[in-house]
Amino acid sequence: MATWTNIYINTDQEHEVVKKLQELTDDLEVTYDTDFPSNIGDYQMLNTDLAPNYLAVGKTQSNWTTIVHNSFDKMEDWGIYLSKQFHSKLIVTIAQSVSSAYYFALYDNGIKVREIETCYSEDFEMVDFGNKFEFEGDEPGKKVNYDDEESYLFGFDSIEEYCQHFKLVIQTDYNDVKWTVLKGKNLRNELAEFIQKYVPKKPWWKFW
Repeated sequence: MATWTNIYINTDQEHEVVKKLQELTDDLEVTYDTDFPSNIGDYQMLNTDLAPNYLAVGKTQSNWTTIVHNSFDKMEDWGIYLSKQFHSKLIVTIAQSVSSAYYFALYDNGIKVREIETCYSEDFEMVDFGNKFEFEGDEPGKKVNYDDEESYLFGFDSIEEYCQHFKLVIQTDYNDVKWTVLKGKNLRNELAEFIQKYVPKKPWWKFW
């Protein structure tokens, strides 16, 4: 698992979710009842302020509709709007294992209830918004012991565990589900463009 940008809405109204997403996005082609688009990860947008332009919507389990998308935006506006529209809980998750960055947010009927964000690859002050859940410890994440010192680590395992407390299983077989895909016409593989532009093609120790 390298990159994970998903939204989960506590509703069975999959088709209504698609309609709302069409209202929130511009000029996206829609394909119904199709297989999961395995190339969606190739079009992750590096700008964290942009809404997604490649989305897959499917009902991965009873009472939950999953939206897999290609944006690193925290989707706060969407979280507030969609959770209010469906009078439900909504969970936003972001995980990027290469940069050790992890994000979890819970909305309930238009209100942001909890938000946790951390990044272990750089000097980053954890975001810890909202009242702690009953199942949490002194800090977000899992309690770990290292050299007789106690600390907490909030990673993908923690995101998965937090979701399970709301009866949401986030690791399911996407091939068992039929999806509705909303796809922009001018998608760009921004990560590949970045690597091509800024990463040397030869190892640093080779000069010829």
